[in-house]
Amino acid sequence: MQARARLLTLIGVMALAPAASAPGLYQPGRYAVDGAATRVHFHVKALVGKYEGDLRDPQGEVAIDPARPDRADIDIRFPVDKLTTGDPSTDAMLKGGSFFDMAQYPTVRFAAEGAPLASAQGETRIEGRLTMHGVTQPTTLTVRLTGVTPDEAPGISTLHFTGTMAVERSHFGMGFGRPFVADRVDLSVDAVFRRS
Repeated sequence: MQARARLLTLIGVMALAPAASAPGLYQPGRYAVDGAATRVHFHVKALVGKYEGDLRDPQGEVAIDPARPDRADIDIRFPVDKLTTGDPSTDAMLKGGSFFDMAQYPTVRFAAEGAPLASAQGETRIEGRLTMHGVTQPTTLTVRLTGVTPDEAPGISTLHFTGTMAVERSHFGMGFGRPFVADRVDLSVDAVFRRS
């Protein structure tokens, strides 16, 4: 009878426990971002229509320390010259001095230390720092683990994440065009990392 009670108590505790990030999903090591497979899509509302496009060809990595298998350090940089909207005149405007000012500030960077690894279920909030136009601000990236590919060869595995973030561009010194163009920029992330 006591053994049965202990078993029921254990089952109850397991049912109430929060979903963990399942460190076993992730092998420690450095995962380089796959620049060809990764992009950040941005969307900005305007009085008439909208502006949207992509930041592409990033560099950087996610590093998982064996001593902290449930945490990771993230450092990803997007070159502004790879920004594209599909319209050359809009691209030139966004890369110019009124917005990104690519000549002075050639990269957009997201970094976070000790970020929680996404669990196999649900979303995970990552508190990090976004740098654009020479300004760094705290920001939150909400991510979902889309897939983990086991090692295809010794030491090679792939992580796939999707995520979202919203920022106020005026906080980064890019308020040009308001109120005809919205201050809020919605970002959606599709990122692939390969263990290096």
